[in-house]
Amino acid sequence: MGRTSQTLGHLERSHEDNALRRAIAARLDRTMQKAGVSSAKAANWLDVSEDDVQFWRRGITVPPLHAFNRIARTLDVDVHWLCTGQSQAAPRVESVGL
Repeated sequence: MGRTSQTLGHLERSHEDNALRRAIAARLDRTMQKAGVSSAKAANWLDVSEDDVQFWRRGITVPPLHAFNRIARTLDVDVHWLCTGQSQAAPRVESVGL
């Protein structure tokens, strides 16, 4: 399964799973705070209401994938990490001693 499929699946499950929603909200809020971006500013970028962004940051609702993509690009973070919490690093390959 590709990263895009994993990301989409994670977002779809988060609508029903409160813990996933809260985890996404925490990453989103932390990233926006670190970048000094207000909910109003993000709402303006995304052409949504400030309430929508505040709901995302509190874990009440989850942004659609297109919003995640724009947020990730604008804040220079990996969209997969923002959605799932998993780093973008490739899996480790153990070296074999010769």
